[in-house]
Amino acid sequence: MKSEHYAEPVNNKLLRAYFDLVYNPVYDFIAAQFATYYRLQSACVDKLEFHDGDNVLCAGVGTGNEVIEVLGASKNVNIVGVDYSDTALNKAYRKALAWGKEIEVLPMDVQSLEFNTGSFDKVLCLHVMDWVEDDSRATTEIIRVLRDGGQFVITYPSDKENFSLGINILRDSIRHNGNTGRLKTIYSLFSSILLGGIVYLPLLFRPRRRSYSRRDLETVFSNLTNGDFGIEEYPAYNDFIIYGRK
Repeated sequence: MKSEHYAEPVNNKLLRAYFDLVYNPVYDFIAAQFATYYRLQSACVDKLEFHDGDNVLCAGVGTGNEVIEVLGASKNVNIVGVDYSDTALNKAYRKALAWGKEIEVLPMDVQSLEFNTGSFDKVLCLHVMDWVEDDSRATTEIIRVLRDGGQFVITYPSDKENFSLGINILRDSIRHNGNTGRLKTIYSLFSSILLGGIVYLPLLFRPRRRSYSRRDLETVFSNLTNGDFGIEEYPAYNDFIIYGRK
């Protein structure tokens, strides 16, 4: 069965416009350039065990960078990407085509997924819970569309999230780039942080800011799964990575 009817909040139209006009056109040139971003994506995708023919949902696919990470692990899967933003969906589709894979992209709200229960073998949802109005509903929907025994990876903002996020990313990028012999100039790094701050500025004006402790997430997923899940903290982004099976 599909999700029951969900009334989209009026302010979602403004959020969609922001993603279409500001966030997604510049995202790949700013936030997606940080080494810690790539490592987070890799850490999440590595937790999924792909098999030929798997149906994979990227919930809140954004500009499709996690799609490329999935294709790097296995090209023999069927990928569906959903997102608020048409700009994001177009970018994700074109990136997959450049890798020789045609994926399905659909404009859809992760809080009301228009799929039958148990439609997917894997679900990947990265940095979406920072934006949705009802993160509890979004979580329930993600687990609903996953088949029994299917795997999920979802990130959530931790209760340690604060204005130090940009400093954490900057410090992590300097350390990583220096260790690999690709140290960027301080000017370049700070410019990226500044532009990234502008991109993420609307997060400060959300009607409410939801964050989680490890205990919060243990309670949520104990109720939604059979207990087969793990929780890891990713300090550079002040995120928790939740992964496991339905």
